[in-house]
Amino acid sequence: MTITIRGWFLYCFIQWAFSAYAVAGPLPETGQNRCNDNSYEITGISPDLLFFGQNADYAAPSYTKLSSTGNPLPDSVASWIMVKDNVTGLIWEVKRNMDGISNYDDPNDADNTYTWYDSNPNTNGGYAGTPGQGTNTEAFISAMNHARFGGYSDWRLPTIKELSYLADTDRTNPSINTNYFPHTVSSWYWSSSTSANYPYRAWGVGFRHGYDSYNHKYFHGYVRAVRGGRSVTATFLRGNISNLPAFQQRLLTDWKAP
Repeated sequence: MTITIRGWFLYCFIQWAFSAYAVAGPLPETGQNRCNDNSYEITGISPDLLFFGQNADYAAPSYTKLSSTGNPLPDSVASWIMVKDNVTGLIWEVKRNMDGISNYDDPNDADNTYTWYDSNPNTNGGYAGTPGQGTNTEAFISAMNHARFGGYSDWRLPTIKELSYLADTDRTNPSINTNYFPHTVSSWYWSSSTSANYPYRAWGVGFRHGYDSYNHKYFHGYVRAVRGGRSVTATFLRGNISNLPAFQQRLLTDWKAP
């Protein structure tokens, strides 16, 4: 009987381990075109609502290259400085000059790394982070807006949810579509989202494999600025999550909304 029980637990553990690993990749298309809450069919799903993320919400990634004046460009062009995500409406900075040498006079240099820092107590999650010597995320965003990169002065650090949209787990080293986002380092990129449980840490995405996690704010990570669209993290937590499984509740509440 003891062997049978141990064998059963081993079998369950193996099944759980492989199923947990499988969800890291893309899910197969089911053809589902209806959304539901806990009880009824619902309409008008959007990223700021609790039940967003069902199969009927899925839209394949779609990007448009943009010129230095924000105009759309054909995919065939060899030079562009921004990319519009046609699904989320967000406009992303495109990095350049990935030669292994940092150049902080150029905030778009792909080799620059920054500590996490936000001096605003309303958005820093209770801990401002590490200012360093001007090589922090706040200084990076300030430089982008001061230069009016692409003709805009409303650049910001993406939330963890926004940054995660760029991850493509069908690719590795880096796990992003390099046809639109060249010069991406297979390493850690900061988001603006502080961990709710550990305010001295902030969320980010490791673009070696495309997984999100959090890191100490004194860590030197890479950055990519974003503008437009709308930040979904702040409103994503407004719904009632008490009916979700405990592990999902912990994940959602640790994405601290400003």
